[in-house]
Amino acid sequence: MDFIVADIGGTRTRVARARHSGTHWSLHDIHRYPSRGFPDLEQILETWRNEVGPAEPLAAAGLALAGPVQDGRARATNLDWPELDARALEQTLGIPVALINDFAAVGACLDALEPGDRITLQNAAADPEGLRLVVGAGTGLGTCLVGPSQQLAIHPGEGGHARFSPADADEAALAAFVSAEEGLCTREHLLSGRGIARIARFELTRRDDAALARALAAADPAAAISDLADAGHAVALAVVQRFVTIYAGQLADMALTALPTGGLYLAGGIAPRWADYFQDTAFLRALHNRPPMTHLLERMPVSLIMHPEPGLLGAAVSAWFQTGAATE
Repeated sequence: MDFIVADIGGTRTRVARARHSGTHWSLHDIHRYPSRGFPDLEQILETWRNEVGPAEPLAAAGLALAGPVQDGRARATNLDWPELDARALEQTLGIPVALINDFAAVGACLDALEPGDRITLQNAAADPEGLRLVVGAGTGLGTCLVGPSQQLAIHPGEGGHARFSPADADEAALAAFVSAEEGLCTREHLLSGRGIARIARFELTRRDDAALARALAAADPAAAISDLADAGHAVALAVVQRFVTIYAGQLADMALTALPTGGLYLAGGIAPRWADYFQDTAFLRALHNRPPMTHLLERMPVSLIMHPEPGLLGAAVSAWFQTGAATE
């Protein structure tokens, strides 16, 4: 069974054919388009169809976009497009359409992941009836809760905009530094690409470092800081390590709120690139540093999603459920 899937962002839109065979999912004909180069989504989908040519019939469409979705309607964030309406798109495309938030799509991909699509950060037994928590730092910080396996029960949240809770005096000083700039310090202010730059600026208030200052002036400061850390630069490495331990601490706070005994999943664009740092023992130490509930956190499996296109994969799973085939 084949599906057309899209992950719609303010800068670019990715479109692909998703194929479901038995228990296996695969993505084919992945094309990328500049979102602002098209007047609407329909033009992008039509362009993709013309480029890939005829193939197997498409059973449904799964469309994931940055922005809230309500009653099958949504407006793409940072795009001057008409409102997307799932029912109208069904008429245009002639197939069922699942329209979901982009991070909800990441949550929907969990049951479609192959063993090689994730790295185990903490090995523990997952409760098959338990909730699962997905957190992903990238441009922002996405969060969602996912129901037990084989149920499309996705509950997106805005946990990234909750206030940051410092774990020690250094993190409290960092929070004060960010609050002086932004008026407050949320989790997303630190756990995002721009958050990496904020942590680096904070480090520069404590010690001068010409190389880190140059990295901050680069077109992509987060990438430049990452390269510097990978080269063994001590101050850049301290920035990365602080980011990782903050990530672990905020993940612990969210986990204690929801008790996701089905597992914790890290997603987004940053953690997979820094997989080695997340596999360091410092990550688990920070995750467990929530006495007297350390024992609960130690019992939760923790995985890092490494699949290159979790949003497209989750959009495909959503489309599959939309056809009703998933429950047959």
